Amino acid sequence: MKTEFFGNTRLDNPSAGTCDEYGLTGLKRFDDLLDARQRLMLEHPGCTIVMSLDDLDQARYTSGHARLGLGLDQPDATELAHLPACCFEHGEYVGYTSCKAEFAMCLRNLRQHVVATTFADACAHGLTLDDEALQGWVQAQRAPLAVVEQPLIALVVPVLNSADALVAFPNGYFESDLDPAMNHAVVSRLQGLGYGLFGVGATYLGLLRDAPADAATATAVAQAFAALYNVEAAQRDALIRVVICAVSGQRHLWLRYVE
Repeated sequence: MKTEFFGNTRLDNPSAGTCDEYGLTGLKRFDDLLDARQRLMLEHPGCTIVMSLDDLDQARYTSGHARLGLGLDQPDATELAHLPACCFEHGEYVGYTSCKAEFAMCLRNLRQHVVATTFADACAHGLTLDDEALQGWVQAQRAPLAVVEQPLIALVVPVLNSADALVAFPNGYFESDLDPAMNHAVVSRLQGLGYGLFGVGATYLGLLRDAPADAATATAVAQAFAALYNVEAAQRDALIRVVICAVSGQRHLWLRYVE
């Protein structure tokens, strides 16, 4: 496995220049990814490492639109007065982010945008999983590296709350998707079960626990899963059994945020 430091200046950096990124190649096992993430977490205390997952090019594209929709690059007067000279042309703010000094304003804007959105709002959006999508999710739980497109990137996001790390890779652009505020609410809900965000793709959010999920945790995840995907009462018990089996004993959890 190879890890390369890219800094924050690449044009396709999903954080739009506000966070450093690494490139990773040659992962042969899912544990390779987890080990690389843990190493980066140790090298960057006080930060959350967010990795790309499926279809990086598409995830970058939709994230760029989601970022614009959130208005993350809109400074208030106080922030504007403290931004460095590189953020201005002819005395005017350029109107888009390009440096790490702008991260704080992006985070403020994200937090203002998500504060009123709840897990119930995410459930009410109406996502569903048909049999094919459910089987795809089960297979992804069983073979998690299959969800990860290589080469991948790892963003160094200077937040401790992993839900807030979505500021560096917001996603949920299409009308049928969970939007960034809903994704933030979903991650926040799962944080109560010991999970934290560790990856964003074009289809999936990746969450991770420090320890494998026990029976009680897996049951709670399954109940949240059934609510998020609006499972009908007649199918609920069967789906919960499937989810418990797929989650128990695992540290990772994939969640589709697209229809």
